[in-house]
Amino acid sequence: MACASNSGERLDGHFGSCARFLIYQVSPTETRLIAVRPAPKITRLSVDHSAERVTLIGDCDLLCVLSIGGPAAARVVNSGIHPIKRGSIDATHTLLTELQQVLAGDPPPWLAKLRARTISPRAEPIEAAP
Repeated sequence: MACASNSGERLDGHFGSCARFLIYQVSPTETRLIAVRPAPKITRLSVDHSAERVTLIGDCDLLCVLSIGGPAAARVVNSGIHPIKRGSIDATHTLLTELQQVLAGDPPPWLAKLRARTISPRAEPIEAAP
């Protein structure tokens, strides 16, 4: 999962202008921050600048943002990443805890499908605690 961030371990960024992406690996029992990826600097606003950002998070299944424009959202979805818009700034641990609870229960079909895909070679799964 990628989280658009401008500071700390917070979800506080817009997809097109955030300073970085926090990359987490999430399972029903564990979360792990695996990377902090600086976002490309914006030299001019265009649909094309979102392509670099999509490539940067291309190994993620979920993208959490405060907001994302229509063309950028379409590019994200077309790359196989599911965007999630949050209405307010929040600590990423809150979001991660919510996601873990959903994964541990009965996730919606779209998330179950992503979870099944994640167990493929795209990323090494987190081993369950004994």
